[in-house]
Amino acid sequence: MITEPEFDGGSSGIPGPERPGGPEGPEGHEYYGGAPAPARRPWRWALGGALTASLLWAGAWWAAAPQDDRPPLRYGLPASLCDSAKLPTLARLAEVIQWNPTPKLFEHPGVDQAYCQLSIPREPSESGSRLEYQIQTSMSLHKRTDPAPEFGANPAPAGWSGLSSAEPRSVPGLGERALIWETEYEQSWRLAVLDGGAVFTMDVTVWSYGPDTFDGDGDPIPDSGPPQDPPKPDSDAVQAAMIDDMHGLMKALHQ
Repeated sequence: MITEPEFDGGSSGIPGPERPGGPEGPEGHEYYGGAPAPARRPWRWALGGALTASLLWAGAWWAAAPQDDRPPLRYGLPASLCDSAKLPTLARLAEVIQWNPTPKLFEHPGVDQAYCQLSIPREPSESGSRLEYQIQTSMSLHKRTDPAPEFGANPAPAGWSGLSSAEPRSVPGLGERALIWETEYEQSWRLAVLDGGAVFTMDVTVWSYGPDTFDGDGDPIPDSGPPQDPPKPDSDAVQAAMIDDMHGLMKALHQ
């Protein structure tokens, strides 16, 4: 009967992992074809250790680094944007001693937003030809995504006339990128600035009042005054004042 060598204690003739070919010599060393087995080379172990350390370091760095392309925020969120939005150039243009402020604040894990609406306090009985300015400023801090790809995609404010210029004008030297829009009848403007992960906006609307008198509720009575056209705002002066005050606002919020 032919038996399997591995079952009856014989050898299969195939070298195993522990005994590649020859018997052990008298000193306990394995022999490979009659010669001693080569010694292990230490540089291979050192190289393996260095590679392992590099992989561990790279993994730790990847885990600690932000996993998106958001830019570092260079601005801080104020408790009240109105405290920073003094807008002195627009105040001189509007002949305002002190604005009537209305602040708002919204905090979110993705985007923090602060708003400030500024208007001119007027007495109900005040009459005569004049310009009244209404301003809203805002800042949005984008904490998770970079706002640059979508900057300028929002349409400009339509204003009271409902018509706005088709294309904005670029403003050099203001943030990373700045755009300004103007309504067709030169009554409303918007300035938007992208810088350091934040988006700033400033909307200015100018109301023109003729020499009308007011009723008991403080509303003007149309055509109650002498025939005179209401004044018109100086568009170039308004835009220059907006740019100057935006510089000051961004400087005040920079950290």
